[in-house]
Amino acid sequence: MNTHSPPKLACIQVENLRLRAFIGFLDWEKEKLQDVIISFSFKYDIHKAAITDEVAFAVNYKPLTKDIISMVDNQRYHLIERMAETIYEHIQKYSPAIEEIEVKVEKPRALRYTDNVLVKISDTDRYKTALIALGSNISPEDNMRQALLKLQQLGFVIRQTKLITTKPLKFTDQPDFLNRAVLLQTKLSLTQLRFELKQMETLMERIRTDNKNAPRTIDADVLTYNGIIVDTAYAELPFQVDFIRELQPEINI
Repeated sequence: MNTHSPPKLACIQVENLRLRAFIGFLDWEKEKLQDVIISFSFKYDIHKAAITDEVAFAVNYKPLTKDIISMVDNQRYHLIERMAETIYEHIQKYSPAIEEIEVKVEKPRALRYTDNVLVKISDTDRYKTALIALGSNISPEDNMRQALLKLQQLGFVIRQTKLITTKPLKFTDQPDFLNRAVLLQTKLSLTQLRFELKQMETLMERIRTDNKNAPRTIDADVLTYNGIIVDTAYAELPFQVDFIRELQPEINI
C-alpha cells in the first residue's frame, strides 16, 4: 500500500462462473456431474494501477479465475460449504493486497420448489489475525501500556511478546526503544487496521518529521495479516523477525 497517499479501494467482481462438479454425498450425486455457479469479489487499492496503467500494479484476476476453475470443474465435494471455503481460502492467499472477499457458490435445483441453494462467505463476518509491532522511546513504559489498551478496542489480543529494549539502528542519536509485538484478532480489513493504527499514533502525539527514524511516542506497524507478511521492512529490524517466529512460527520467513 502507498503510505504517502490515501488508498483508492475498488471492487473486482467475477459473476456467474458456470462449472460442473460431482457435488453431494448421495450415491447418484457421486456419479453424476451437476451444475454449480460461482461468484466472487474482492477489493484492493488501485492507486498505483490507476495512475500508471501498468498490470504489474494490479491484482490479475485472470489467473485467479483459472485457479478456481481447476479447483472446481470436474472435482468432487460432498458439501458446497467446503467448496466455498476452499475458494475463499485460495483468494485470501492469492495476494496480500486483496481484502473484503466475498464468495458465493450456488447449486441450482438442489431442492424442490426453489431455484437453487447457495452458500455465501463474507470477510466482514470473520475475524482476521494481524501481528502488530509496537515501539516507543518517549515515555516508553506509559505509551506502550496505552497502545496495548487501544489495540484491545480494535479486536482481541490473543498473544503478545515480552517487552524488549533495543538500540536505535538507523538514527542513533536518540534514546533506546522499548518494543513488543501483539497478535490481534480483528474484523477490520488491512486498510482499515492501518488507518486505525495511524490514528492511534496521531492521538498519542507522535510528531512526524522528515526524519522517519526520529524519537516517537509510539510506532505501530502491521507485520503480518492472515498469515501473510505485509511489511517487508521487518527484515531490517532483527528483533521483528524474532517477533514473527515467536508469535507465528508457521510463517516461512
